[in-house]
Amino acid sequence: MKKIISLSAIFVILFLFTSCNTEVLEDATSNMELKSSKVINKTKITGFDEWGFNFQAHIFKSYLINAMLGDPAYEGMPHYRQPGLIYNGEGQQFWNDLVAEYPYFTQMMPPGLLDCKMEMKWNDALCNSEGVYPPTWNDTGAWIMFKYKMNTKDEQWTQIRKLVCISTGDELKDGIWFDSEGKEIGIESYYWGDSLIIKQVVNTGDNPYVPWAMPDDYICPNWVGFGNI
Repeated sequence: MKKIISLSAIFVILFLFTSCNTEVLEDATSNMELKSSKVINKTKITGFDEWGFNFQAHIFKSYLINAMLGDPAYEGMPHYRQPGLIYNGEGQQFWNDLVAEYPYFTQMMPPGLLDCKMEMKWNDALCNSEGVYPPTWNDTGAWIMFKYKMNTKDEQWTQIRKLVCISTGDELKDGIWFDSEGKEIGIESYYWGDSLIIKQVVNTGDNPYVPWAMPDDYICPNWVGFGNI
């Protein structure tokens, strides 16, 4: 399966490639636009859309699953921006109905993350104000920040993660990225190892997805940062 440049896929891509049964997912993605996403529609949307994206402000704020339901990188998949297909905390029945209609969703995320909320902030180089991704993030100055938050009866945890694009001269050695001067500049991304570098990870609470699907704590020793989320 080809790679998909996507905001939400930065998290869910692990599940696409570690599943023991990917045939149904490959069928669902066979007609997707893979080079870069298209403008969502001809009418420019301002502010937050139904799924939680504000492309003009370069912000997403909603449930993680809504990012996958509304991310323009998934255009061409049957579930993409279906009217009314938006999670608002309905619980397990929403998941049951979703996977009954789109069985490949079981390969995209575990059901335990249904109530995980997510905030994202990114710059124009990563995804522009019309919701269009570039063919590559490398050498563009692209960056993105995530905040995942789970607050249910059984799980209370958060993770903040910050990533930047790889630049010419950067080199990966044993999971650590170094710049052309040999300075440590980050760690390898689980999902986009040839495009993005993890600069910072901050976990709170007991996150059961660390470290197998989400990275452990890390702060780059040679980095001044680019803001908060």
